[in-house]
Amino acid sequence: MERPTPDRPVGRDAVRRAVLGTARRLFAARGPRASLREVAEAAGVNLGLIHRHVGNKDDLLSAVLEEGLRHGTARLGSRDDAGDALRSMLLGAAANPDFSRLLVWLSLDPGAVGRPLLDTSTRPARAVARMTDPPPASDLHLALALTVVYAWPVLSEQILDVLELAPAERDGVDSRMADLLAEIVTGSEPGSASGSESGSGG
Repeated sequence: MERPTPDRPVGRDAVRRAVLGTARRLFAARGPRASLREVAEAAGVNLGLIHRHVGNKDDLLSAVLEEGLRHGTARLGSRDDAGDALRSMLLGAAANPDFSRLLVWLSLDPGAVGRPLLDTSTRPARAVARMTDPPPASDLHLALALTVVYAWPVLSEQILDVLELAPAERDGVDSRMADLLAEIVTGSEPGSASGSESGSGG
């Protein structure tokens, strides 16, 4: 019987944590066509353990996406302010861009998965659409804001390079973008969004 080495996860929970974290990073970097075998090797687990504790590749992708949605939903908490919610979503996505990168890969390569991976009713965007204090100004305001939430973490460096922003000008740029996004989604006047102090965290 093979003995576990110190760097190998042992037990169902440890294996799932290692596999989900590794899969999130690998799928975000290389796309959903990365193989289960590659995930197993990078996570330091036997391929059979992925099948036993997670399932097939679609099951793994679904679990990674659901974990990302849980984090997104947790960031919303009990908020009812659409601007504050979108601000928090953008700051969370910018700090942890793997989820956004994976969504982009899945959009570009829909044939990489064999079935729908998410129940769309559970997405944080649905919760934001129902917020009332204040609500999104319109469906198009919300669509624009969500485009920024999911695209900015993937493209921000390239966009800032194209604009030739100096390093000093990039300090706090995610927070300033989040403030502006909060204003846009609710149709607020500049500077009137919740938590609109530059450089404040989410």
